[in-house]
Amino acid sequence: MAATIDATLQGAAANSYVTLAEANSYFETTPDDSTWVNKTDDQKNRSLISATRFIDDFEFYGDRCTTTQALKWPRKEYKVDGVELACTFIPDEVKVGTFELARALANNPTALTGSKGTDGTYEEVKLGDLEVKYNTGSQNPGMVNTILDVFPWVATYIGPYTKSGAANHAVNLERG
Repeated sequence: MAATIDATLQGAAANSYVTLAEANSYFETTPDDSTWVNKTDDQKNRSLISATRFIDDFEFYGDRCTTTQALKWPRKEYKVDGVELACTFIPDEVKVGTFELARALANNPTALTGSKGTDGTYEEVKLGDLEVKYNTGSQNPGMVNTILDVFPWVATYIGPYTKSGAANHAVNLERG
């Protein structure tokens, strides 16, 4: 069955922050659109829906516009770079983050799975006396810690809107 996008602003059944037409228009302006245009519309739709799901996992500043909207955007009661969030739009940065993440997922659908230590998940990392231990016990086997482990550049788009900023990684540091 083909995936269908619902990008209705504040929609109760919305599953994407952007439409396929918006994504296609965006990629027409990029230096290399070949990694997008070579996909079927169904692959693109599935990637846009998946990208939206992953972005929706973040905790954002501001409030949802309605209690019935399916997605976390649009939002209100927060300002970024002097622009007040409003219920009438989704910020361009969130849309661009969705476009770029969708392209990455379309070209590597299994990017968020892999073996520990080779595709983004590390049980611990040591640098001299500094040691970082991740809570891998609560993860499904083969899954990475977060989307930012695999695609850290997503934070450059949505970081100002997230409660953890561009870092959005919570780690415990221990001295050995």
